[in-house]
Amino acid sequence: MNIEHYFDTGFQSDIAKLQFSEVPQVLKDILNDQELVLFGGKNWSHVEADLGPMDSEVRPLFVLCLFAVVATDQCMQSYFKPHYARWRSETAYPKFAWTRFGLYNENPLKLLSVPEQAGLLDTARTSGLMREFVLFYRNLVADYFDMHATGLSADMFFTKLLQDDIMALDEGVLVAAFKQVAFDLLPKPASSLSPTDGYFLAV
Repeated sequence: MNIEHYFDTGFQSDIAKLQFSEVPQVLKDILNDQELVLFGGKNWSHVEADLGPMDSEVRPLFVLCLFAVVATDQCMQSYFKPHYARWRSETAYPKFAWTRFGLYNENPLKLLSVPEQAGLLDTARTSGLMREFVLFYRNLVADYFDMHATGLSADMFFTKLLQDDIMALDEGVLVAAFKQVAFDLLPKPASSLSPTDGYFLAV
């Protein structure tokens, strides 16, 4: 099964099996998101509960697709705010985040590094899917913008994604594999962020 087929046929049901955390109503009100639910916990502390019951053959596909939707959600929220409300209303994906005295986004690259460290992924197989995944991800974003945000482009999106401070994470084979393929296939980011730009981990 390739990544696109899995995303279209299996991912939506698999993501519903994650261990979700409720969000205090006050945060839902502040963020104007009444459907908001979270998964993962700090540093994906719930990774065993989330991935353990899943077929090991499906996990690489699931984790890559999960990374795509989480990174897209955070990037849209941080850098494309005028389009974010529509994105949320149309997708309502759970957030990879946790709460304490507020809501804290987790680094989406931990969706690759944490299950690798926990021994829950076939690292060689997942790395081998990375080129297919990055091309799929670019097409996914391009198709969404063509349909719903015609003033935006995939190049604009991935420039922001690849220059965000999340890319400072340097843990494991899979993060390195994603970065290598992404920087080979996607637009080269600017050398630095402007002072007015967003930041994924700030909500």
